[in-house]
Amino acid sequence: MIVNFGLHERSLIPNCVLDYLIFVLIKDVSFKYVSLHHLPKKLSQTKRGLGEYVLKLCQTRHRSAISHYVYSVAVLIGTILLISIFRISLLGILLAFGGLIASYYLYRNGRYLMKRASDAQRGARAEAEVAELLDILKYKGWAIEYNLPIRKCGDADVVLHSPKDNWYVIDVKSHNGTKVYEGGRLRKRYGRNTYDFQEGDLISKVKGQAKEVRNLKRVRWVTPILCFTRGDIDIPCNVVSGVYVVNRGDLVSNLLLLEK
Repeated sequence: MIVNFGLHERSLIPNCVLDYLIFVLIKDVSFKYVSLHHLPKKLSQTKRGLGEYVLKLCQTRHRSAISHYVYSVAVLIGTILLISIFRISLLGILLAFGGLIASYYLYRNGRYLMKRASDAQRGARAEAEVAELLDILKYKGWAIEYNLPIRKCGDADVVLHSPKDNWYVIDVKSHNGTKVYEGGRLRKRYGRNTYDFQEGDLISKVKGQAKEVRNLKRVRWVTPILCFTRGDIDIPCNVVSGVYVVNRGDLVSNLLLLEK
């Protein structure tokens, strides 16, 4: 369908370009709304606190992204209407230039927020997958807390207390790629190239969580664990500076080994 704004054939912006821009803006707004119902039904009912912080963050980013898209379209349409009035003139050129820049700026921010919302949704699903795996430990007498609020670090994804009185904190991540330890920091490898994590130093962060949980629970030691739900791990003994780095499939078996 062609959108016709009644522009003169000598308008500063061809109709085909405007139609394409509006099509792209509207298409991006079709991102699926995220809610707790996107988690497995069993988890949504039995672990109501699971991933709620991340999902709320996701919903906030999604709403903000939609707002940016709406403003972007509004500015674009307003600019087109003004151009249709002033036609080719100095004022028309200035309005076109300023309007298009403002519209693109809003659109770009909307795209960024939409991506961040998608990242948060993926993180919530990763936490749900890990929680399902940890269910077996409950039958072995383990106590499990999800999304425990802690100072400085927001919340701890999973805190476990074993029957042998050992404590663990698990930071769940959903990054793809092979995790390696290079240059004194944890990185992800794709083929021959390695990249830093956008969140920064994941090792230091999970160690900080372990320290806060230790103070909160008033215990002697809390073992920090990084669990990745996607990708592989290429780290000797899966340990970096006292932090265990494991994938989803090896999480439970590693926890049981640490108890022996």
